[in-house]
Amino acid sequence: MPLDTPLAPLDVPRHRLAAGPYEAVVTEQGAALRGLRHRGRDLVFDRSGAVPFPRFSGAVLAPWPNRIAGAAYRFAGREHRLGVDEPGRGTALHGLAVWDRWEAEEASETALTLSDVVWPRPGYPFTLGVRAHYALGEDGLSLTLTATNLGREAAPAGLSAHPYFTAGDGACDDWSLHLPCREVLTVDGNLIPTGRVPAHEQGLDFTAPRAVGGAVVDHAFTGAPEGPGEAVLDGPGGGVRIGWSPRCRWVQVYTLHLPGGPDHRRAVAVEPMTCAPDAFNSGEGLAVLEPGESLSMEMTVAAAGD
Repeated sequence: MPLDTPLAPLDVPRHRLAAGPYEAVVTEQGAALRGLRHRGRDLVFDRSGAVPFPRFSGAVLAPWPNRIAGAAYRFAGREHRLGVDEPGRGTALHGLAVWDRWEAEEASETALTLSDVVWPRPGYPFTLGVRAHYALGEDGLSLTLTATNLGREAAPAGLSAHPYFTAGDGACDDWSLHLPCREVLTVDGNLIPTGRVPAHEQGLDFTAPRAVGGAVVDHAFTGAPEGPGEAVLDGPGGGVRIGWSPRCRWVQVYTLHLPGGPDHRRAVAVEPMTCAPDAFNSGEGLAVLEPGESLSMEMTVAAAGD
């Protein structure tokens, strides 16, 4: 179906972009990428036409990606307690901006800039302006994220985005993944990091392209060579190339795991992150922004194998 067919519930404002062989849809809730196609082939997997916000599909994650253990952290000598988003794990998940309606600052056929302000609240008493700039061209889609401290004191911040990718019909078991990260973070039962080990020790070494197979992946990878990074997800229907800027030293990969559900293992999330999971507690990669200071990252998505 053409991408101007609703890919989100009708009450969620959305924008359609088109350039050359590409079409995209971005919604104002969470500045989320809800659709991307190349010559009619889906690169992004999404079910938001059926439910309001499935599994954070496509959303911008700020002021932190991933999880904060116990939904609590200490910053600048003060304890902060957030709302619990995952009751089973007791964590604060994927930031605050995902639930906001972002303002469309600029919009054209090929580009869209959305902005949001994360205002002070219990658990995050800081003011953070966040901007998402999508640009679509003949060579694919780019997303530039910028977070700026609009407040009067230093603020902790991290950024990411949460698109799910597809490389054909059926399960991801038959797809291959190439991810240039030599290490993976070990986690406890609440998916909070406990250490860092070589990826091959966990059976998760994708530094050379290999089949996903039956691997159940919900891990943060690191240890990529310095500079921009790139992952490739490939399958019988064609592939997807995901790139990221050097500021992203961690990449979360999630093989969609919903046993018994129709979407089980039908997508793989690849999430470049400016900090590690639980960085508000560990400090790994965490940006501490002084008033007026900014943090930025870039992510790109393009077809591969066509």
